[in-house]
Amino acid sequence: MTLCKLLCGLLAMACLPGLAGAADEYPSKPISIVVPYPAGGVVDIVGRLVADKLGTALGKRVIVENKPGAGGTIGAAAVAKAAPDGYTLLVGGAATHVFAPLLYKTVPYDPVKQFAPISQLTAGPLVLVVNSALPAKNMAEFLAYVRANGDKVNFASNGKGTFPHLAAELMKQAANLNPTHIPYNGGPPAMIALAAGDVAFSVNHIPNVLAQIKAGKIRPLATTGLARSSSFPDLPTFDEAGFKGFETSAWFGLFAPPGTPPPIIDRLARETTEALKAKDLRDKLATQGDEPIGSTPAAFATYIGGEIAKWTKVVPDAGIVPE
Repeated sequence: MTLCKLLCGLLAMACLPGLAGAADEYPSKPISIVVPYPAGGVVDIVGRLVADKLGTALGKRVIVENKPGAGGTIGAAAVAKAAPDGYTLLVGGAATHVFAPLLYKTVPYDPVKQFAPISQLTAGPLVLVVNSALPAKNMAEFLAYVRANGDKVNFASNGKGTFPHLAAELMKQAANLNPTHIPYNGGPPAMIALAAGDVAFSVNHIPNVLAQIKAGKIRPLATTGLARSSSFPDLPTFDEAGFKGFETSAWFGLFAPPGTPPPIIDRLARETTEALKAKDLRDKLATQGDEPIGSTPAAFATYIGGEIAKWTKVVPDAGIVPE
């Protein structure tokens, strides 16, 4: 699929004609937001913060439903098949809309054709962290060390195909590096291994690295967003450290089933964008390393198209075979 066709498909989903007159009285009953991951996690927190603000703005209850399983695809599939009336929404992200078709042979939905993008909610940059004993105090020294030691350098991820794994693969390809991937069962075990010196580095989510950084066992070198992270304002971005144009962030956004009336999509986008301006919400997101975004349906569709184009190249080049 060409990028042009992809963007056209995403934009079409954002603008399809829908149920005539449905938007006039919307909402007339509670709205459900499906979070396709367990309660208490990062995505769940984002969903509940946004749901609370939307409920106040729309004058109706907005209920979060957790439907975890299969890397988020079970909950996403449920929303893809829901009635296109604006009462069942999804908090989806790179895992459900970009990585799933690249990592699994069978996905129970089409991430482009079966969703209407509403608004991007957040972007969470990752952090390149190294063991504190590693002789690298900045990005230039890190690159020199990894190039000098090749595949003898190990890096930790939260598991095969997770965002930290793929972010590191993106860095490897951008810098022509050849370290060896060591997958762990989640962020905490990966950070314990890094702190113990079992691996040399990781590109990981901000909440996962904070405790070990504060303990002095690992050292942050750079963040992966284009702008500096509010969690590490003194830390350079990859772009500032010499990786011009390098950017990758764990993002989440709000989606509706295809065919949801444009007036409903537009209203939800406006209310969501406004909700993300609230200081209390922004402060809570900042504690887990998330930057609030807020965007139009068209802008969100374009962003997703760019993400799909980027990772469609990275995953095969990394030798990751769909399971």
